[in-house]
Amino acid sequence: MIHLEERELTIRIHLSASFDPDYDGDEDGYAWYERFQRELEPELVRALFGVLRSHPRFSALPAPRGGDPDSVREIAVSFVPSAR
Repeated sequence: MIHLEERELTIRIHLSASFDPDYDGDEDGYAWYERFQRELEPELVRALFGVLRSHPRFSALPAPRGGDPDSVREIAVSFVPSAR
């Protein structure tokens, strides 16, 4: 029988934007957040996968598990033990 050990790590990023008092509210459709999603989020995900995959004894794969696809990125990371 295979023995399986599991742990979980959560990396949570809280985003906010501050505007001048004359700001008209969210009528711009949260343009600042769309810019984050378009420009920064893909770089963050690529960097995270790059670090995880740079270690030969770990593998990393996208693993969506039913979370909100607009706000949750889940990654399955597996450790490959050395042969005895």
